[in-house]
Amino acid sequence: MFAALVNFGLSEKEAKVYLACLEIGDASANEISLKSDLPRTLVYDILERLIDSGLVSYAILNNKKYFSAANPRELLRILHEKEEGISKVLPDLEALQKAKGSSRPVVEIYEGKEGMKTVMNDILRSKVKGFLSYGSSKSSYPIIPAFMDDWHKRRIKQGVVMRIIYNDTPEARARVKQYSYTFKKAQYKFMPIKVSIPTATIIYGDRVVLQSWTKDPFAVMVRNDQMAESQKRYFGELWKIAKR
Repeated sequence: MFAALVNFGLSEKEAKVYLACLEIGDASANEISLKSDLPRTLVYDILERLIDSGLVSYAILNNKKYFSAANPRELLRILHEKEEGISKVLPDLEALQKAKGSSRPVVEIYEGKEGMKTVMNDILRSKVKGFLSYGSSKSSYPIIPAFMDDWHKRRIKQGVVMRIIYNDTPEARARVKQYSYTFKKAQYKFMPIKVSIPTATIIYGDRVVLQSWTKDPFAVMVRNDQMAESQKRYFGELWKIAKR
């Protein structure tokens, strides 16, 4: 519970005070201080912040303040309000990002399995009709198998066509056979290169992504129209000399 509250956006001390309020019920600041193991003066400040956010309320009884936690479902209300607020300004935020990207390259690094998922999902969110990939003889499946199954289903449903050039290794050819069901709306060829490497280059829209499918995977994304266009032309030349 504590970790979930911190992920929600509360500080660690705010989470402690909120949980103390939930557990005790109506309680004085002194009782909350003892329960949360925090100084009473600090607890007062935290309670004020939680009151402002709607997560704590208070009542005065015999000239003394008693605090109580709001229904935990208030957390969902706050999340919903935040989501609505961001949704309203999202077009403006995206416009700012595009304006920045058009003037200079943007480089982003994604690490770990979740980072790789973010990159793969960006391909589908970008609404491109297709993407290009070359270089890798390794597979994403041993690292994020369930995600890749679902991702290909979504890709095929969206009609996103992929064109891939693999290094011609036994491992790559075996993967094409093993995961043949993922090659709907796809074309693939092999370069006469026998080197097995974990790095792939993906090109779509104005993006060029270098992916490393190692034990600790990571990706580097470059957003730049000129670089993406040159990579697309390079891929086209590779495609001419690659073989099935």
